[in-house]
Amino acid sequence: MRNALPWTMAATLVAGLLGGAHAAAAADLTVGAFGGVWEQSLRKCVIAPFEKQTGKTVDVVLGSPTQWLNQIAASPAKPPLDIIYNPTETAYEAIDRGLIEKFDKATVPNAFNIEPQFAAMGGGFGVVHNYGAMGIIYNTSTVKDPPKDWKAFVEGTIAGKWKATMPSINYPSGGLTVSIWSFARLYGGSVDDIKPGLDIVKKMQASGNLSFWTDPNSVLNGLKGGDIDMAMYWDGRAYSFIDDGNSEFKYYSPDPGVIVAMTWIQKVKNSSPLGLEFANVALSPSVQSCFGSAIRYGIANKDAKFDPKIAHEITPSDILIIPPYQQIAKLQGAWIEAWNKQIGR
Repeated sequence: MRNALPWTMAATLVAGLLGGAHAAAAADLTVGAFGGVWEQSLRKCVIAPFEKQTGKTVDVVLGSPTQWLNQIAASPAKPPLDIIYNPTETAYEAIDRGLIEKFDKATVPNAFNIEPQFAAMGGGFGVVHNYGAMGIIYNTSTVKDPPKDWKAFVEGTIAGKWKATMPSINYPSGGLTVSIWSFARLYGGSVDDIKPGLDIVKKMQASGNLSFWTDPNSVLNGLKGGDIDMAMYWDGRAYSFIDDGNSEFKYYSPDPGVIVAMTWIQKVKNSSPLGLEFANVALSPSVQSCFGSAIRYGIANKDAKFDPKIAHEITPSDILIIPPYQQIAKLQGAWIEAWNKQIGR
């Protein structure tokens, strides 16, 4: 993937957080972030211009957002991180635990120049930095008439028009919002009534034409190997795969829209004031333009522009569906239990 927040959460669980934190002691600022292309894009587009502009040094710590929050909570007066890049689910958790400092227009003016649908999220305790959307990638050799909308995807899967795969409940970011809430919503349910979603997923599973994934790499291997024809998948990673010599595959966003997963930038409470300057640079139009073009994910600053060569690959913000993350977080345990009973582990 050109790392979306959802994939990077899973991919970086094995990173050495403790070792990175100790190594970062000599730096002026310590940033918790994701690995792979995400980190490469961060270093090139955000850290390099920040260091050049300020003369300060930045160290990147890779790891799990949950680990970061626990470490910060264990040492709130002297937190081990100054800035964290956080998926929406744990961004709200960080706010609820009182671990995050609020941005204001005087110190982080660029935090107030973002796309309208992101502006009210978090009440200023960090803001959305970039986003990925989950549409469909498919094999044009085996799927001649791809579904135009999500209900057609469901019906075609049940009918055996293709072999499909979608995120499992065990996928760290997307299992709850994509695989439960979005289908419940599509079939008349809601946050308080997920049964319609579970029922339709079970029906697809029972057809023998649907599998579940937890590892994004397995999806690409399945597509290349011919085991699957179609996958619910993140836009940036899909386009990265297609552009890397796999032109027989295509990606698109079915109607009536696509679920979005967002990565926030947040300043840790009691951390270095330099973090505010870093956040402002990270959210500036030129830096956001560079980052979004490098990683091929949508970005938050409304004045940022993409490289024309890849601009068509960015999911438009007006077709994004933002799940009620705060409500879903409170129901996570019950939803997982319901999925396991009906769909399986």
